Amino acid sequence: MHLAGTVCTVRSSTGKEVLLGSNFTVSCIFNKPCTKQLFRNNEPIKYELSPRSREVFVYIRNLTTLSIFTCKCNDNPEPCGIDITPGYPPNFPQNLTCIRKTEFGNVSCTWTTGRDTKIVTTCQLRVQGDPHHGYESVMNSSGFCWATFPIKSRMSQLTVSLNVSNSLGSNTSVQPSLPKIKHVDCSSRWCHLHTDNHSMNLVEVQYKSPKGIWKKVQINGKKSLNISLLEPYTKYMFQIRRKINQTMGLWSYWSQAKEAETKEEAPDKVLDFWYLRELKPSQSEKCFRIFWKELSVSDAKGKIHQYDITVKKGNSREIIVVPRRINESICCSDCSVSVSAVNSMGQSPENFIKLQTPHLVSGFLSHKSLSNHSIALSWPRLAIAGNITEYVVHWYPVGDIEEIQWIRVVDTKANITGLRPQECFQGAVTALTSNGPVASNKDLSTWQSAPEQGPVPQQVKKKTESLIVKWSKIPQEKRGGCLKKYTVYLMDKSKGEIHHYSVDYPLTEYIISGLSPGQCYNLWVTAWTDAGEGPRGSDLPFCTPTDTERLLSLVILAGGAVLFFCLFLICICQFSSVQRRFLSCFQCLLPRVIPDPANSKCAKTYDKHPSQSLIHTGVSPLGFLVLKRDKNSTHHVQTLRITGIRFAQSICTRLKEPLRVATVAKPRLEILFYLQQYDSSMSEEPENVEVEEVPYHPSFTCTYIKSFSQESDSSDATQITRNTDISEDYISTHGAISGGEEEEDEEKEMGLDEFEFFPSIRSPFLEPLVSTGGKLTLDVVKIDCSEFLDCT
Repeated sequence: MHLAGTVCTVRSSTGKEVLLGSNFTVSCIFNKPCTKQLFRNNEPIKYELSPRSREVFVYIRNLTTLSIFTCKCNDNPEPCGIDITPGYPPNFPQNLTCIRKTEFGNVSCTWTTGRDTKIVTTCQLRVQGDPHHGYESVMNSSGFCWATFPIKSRMSQLTVSLNVSNSLGSNTSVQPSLPKIKHVDCSSRWCHLHTDNHSMNLVEVQYKSPKGIWKKVQINGKKSLNISLLEPYTKYMFQIRRKINQTMGLWSYWSQAKEAETKEEAPDKVLDFWYLRELKPSQSEKCFRIFWKELSVSDAKGKIHQYDITVKKGNSREIIVVPRRINESICCSDCSVSVSAVNSMGQSPENFIKLQTPHLVSGFLSHKSLSNHSIALSWPRLAIAGNITEYVVHWYPVGDIEEIQWIRVVDTKANITGLRPQECFQGAVTALTSNGPVASNKDLSTWQSAPEQGPVPQQVKKKTESLIVKWSKIPQEKRGGCLKKYTVYLMDKSKGEIHHYSVDYPLTEYIISGLSPGQCYNLWVTAWTDAGEGPRGSDLPFCTPTDTERLLSLVILAGGAVLFFCLFLICICQFSSVQRRFLSCFQCLLPRVIPDPANSKCAKTYDKHPSQSLIHTGVSPLGFLVLKRDKNSTHHVQTLRITGIRFAQSICTRLKEPLRVATVAKPRLEILFYLQQYDSSMSEEPENVEVEEVPYHPSFTCTYIKSFSQESDSSDATQITRNTDISEDYISTHGAISGGEEEEDEEKEMGLDEFEFFPSIRSPFLEPLVSTGGKLTLDVVKIDCSEFLDCT
């Protein structure tokens, strides 16, 4: 390009607009000979002479700003010149945004070229299918272009072409409209994307899992959009964009993200599990705690609902179902176990490990701290029988086995990371061999300090010359690392001497002997780590008792025990069964006097009169009065219970009239027992009957009551007629006479010998059940037969 003047003409090798930073030449051609001058932005610059005598030129390098070049003759002030502007050619149009305000209104679009071209740039938009030649605009200083065009019909999809150009170049592109994913169908390993209709030849899909990174794949737009090589039971985000082809047009904007989840598969990875021996004295079998690691989302391939522990012992198999937790205790001997994760599609493969108690070896495990959070472990290769398949290194915070972690290695070293400083971990290395496991334990800590807190002692048992003391455990966060020992300090207050005793960790109890009776002491305890001794805990002052105090305490203790025993004895003796058990022991010392009922007057008299109504009777070893009705008797008789020394019950007939007891049977014998009907026409009331207690001692303990009727002045015959005869009646008072309704129950009534230990006698410290003031009258022994006889 050149610009002519009256004196000269200026030319630029690249024109008035050049690429920013480019190199070019500026030349001046004068019309006549003269002294030549060349200026740049009004500053003279050196120039070079061209082979042609009337032309000069200058070489310009890296032009970055607008520059004005002028030429003139020295004798003529009129110059000639040129303005040269550096700039950029336009980039591909991008960031197209179109807005349609109404269904049939105008569409306004904007786009950019990516940067300011610095020079005048023209923008043009063309709509595919629109006969209009294009909609033009001029790019502003910010690099934006815009255009507005009408829509005359319903169009769900538009394809527009964009063009930007200036003197340095031009670029044209086509950008499709925003695509849309309608829905996504997935299996466990692939997903198929359903989109809206389009006519683009190239589609790009990007997808990612929630914690993953975006992955992109380009697919021919005319084919199905299938995304393969996905992970089961994983959520993915999908987006698509379109382009006319690989070399033409612009990519559309990314569609809105669509989320979909692949289906489950049965897990195919073997579960990593480990075990530790548990000490349970109550169990006859060995007990173990089984731990396992949860599968990752990709390895689980579904939602884990439970874990199945298969216990194999010989040919038997037992499956223990464990809910969603990662450890379980089992007890078995000579067994193997396998742990499997279960989801809706199946379970992980089995891998059986024989549960064995490892052989412990001490001293071969060493460690060093790498940082405040990591430790390096090392150990020599053990010279043991059996091939070592691998090593298992496990560790957990002391006192918290639930946080156990482990790794498997084949080398003789391992690094443990993720530890907390000033915290003690229980670590171990177990060598798995064909002959059984071999293990070594060690306390581990990255960085230690002296304990921040001391133990709190308390007295367990105190004697005149010794003391048993125990102390509390220091909280883990206050220990400063792994405890090694405790020191018990004992100060004699009278002498001021301090003695100390060392106790290895983890013991928390100690017996101090050699104390002086009646002496006062002060005691405290400290804890140690490898970093040093911690502060003392709280003090425990105490004084040993003197011999006199010790004797007095024993007397008080014995007296209290005796008093408690007496109160307990009085309380339990309120129960009648206890009374009979307890008081029977005192009857063994009573003299053995056995009255013979066969010698009674009634027995001798009525034995001669069988025509009288009679009843066969007998007395069991427990003192029961056993009665049965004679076959020829019309009386209805029921077995009665004698319940106390001063209490008796009479026997009623179906006439419901009181009768007198004439005699009683000899123990274990059967005699005739007569019942005389009471003559109600007699107005004379019976005399009182005196009761005398007579002891009786057969092989069992019992007591009889000897009853004497008051003799009247009448003769024997008269007395018999009036039912006031003098008779000796022996009435057993051991206890209940069990009911014997029928003749066939006699053997049952007589077979109660096993209850010989339950006699009923008068308690030496309890009131009698019924008091009659020492006299047993006929009124007392009268009862109404309607309450216990079937008087039909």
